[in-house]
Amino acid sequence: MGSFDEEWARLQAEARDQPLPLPGGGTGGDRLTVRSDAQRAAADFLQTELLPDARREGDRPVGELESASARMSGWASATGLRTVADTWAGKVELLTAQLGAEAEALRGTSNDFAGGELEIAHQLTRLGLVDGTE
Repeated sequence: MGSFDEEWARLQAEARDQPLPLPGGGTGGDRLTVRSDAQRAAADFLQTELLPDARREGDRPVGELESASARMSGWASATGLRTVADTWAGKVELLTAQLGAEAEALRGTSNDFAGGELEIAHQLTRLGLVDGTE
């Protein structure tokens, strides 16, 4: 067996030669790609499908709680029901705001990656490393 330094160098070299596992089952040897169209589609789904559904379904219990509170006017339970309705409505607001923020973040990330790719392609073309016809 060699010295510690020799063994350490050998282990480091072996580690560098192994591909890195990536989320989704790929490895570092695979080409990492970002699909801007998929990010935009996910943002659209959040904005047009999930957010309105969350708003509609989240508001439903608020109306029912407020109606029950009105029917129990004069009882201590009415105050409790109004408090629950207000708390629930606040949580629905937070959820829908978060969904909207996530949709905007996906769009922003998509635009950033697409713009970055164009900038890199332009720089590579200017340096003559690619011909710019792709």
